[in-house]
Amino acid sequence: MPEPPPVPHEGWTDRVRSVYDRTARGYDLALSAFPLVGFRAGAYRRAAIEALQVRHGDTVLDIGCGTGRNLPLLARAVGEEGRVVGLDLSTGALDRARLRTRHLPQVELVQADALAADLGAPDRVLATFSLSMMPDPEAVVARATRALVPHGRVAVLDFRIPRAWPALVQTAAFALVEPLGETWEMARRDLRPVLHRHAPLDTDRSFYFGAATLGAGAPPSR
Repeated sequence: MPEPPPVPHEGWTDRVRSVYDRTARGYDLALSAFPLVGFRAGAYRRAAIEALQVRHGDTVLDIGCGTGRNLPLLARAVGEEGRVVGLDLSTGALDRARLRTRHLPQVELVQADALAADLGAPDRVLATFSLSMMPDPEAVVARATRALVPHGRVAVLDFRIPRAWPALVQTAAFALVEPLGETWEMARRDLRPVLHRHAPLDTDRSFYFGAATLGAGAPPSR
């Protein structure tokens, strides 16, 4: 099926930031439409966190945390002695995340680009429905896996439109995600091979006929 040309990397980050600043207030409401067609994003997020094998007292970095849908789940997993850092470009999205986590003192929110931010030394790194929105997902994965403490883990959950789907189904799926900032280039990405090059996968799953993919693993010992 015909597709528009890829978005140039120059300006990509500014475009994504602008989209999420503009749509942050309605983002969670928009996501509420997805279960109506059987896409259970909340269950997929919980599967990603389970694959991360978070322990009490861990520090978890959530890259592209958006409006903070993962953050209460992560805060519960790390407990009062742990720490959760939510990283995102969008001030609008982080404002919503701040409301969602206002009673969770172990959560810290940081506005920054994942390619430039100080990622610290987390025990676990999570990215859900965010890496495909970035101009260079592999560079982000490389930085994140280098930042992990020894024996740390990383999990990536993301959306994609399989090319094997009928054209009309692809078009309908894209119509749902385009208002959330997706482009065809983003929507085609399967990030499991990217993650596998840096953290060999011990979890490799797909959901909803391949429209959501989950990979998790640990970088080689160093």
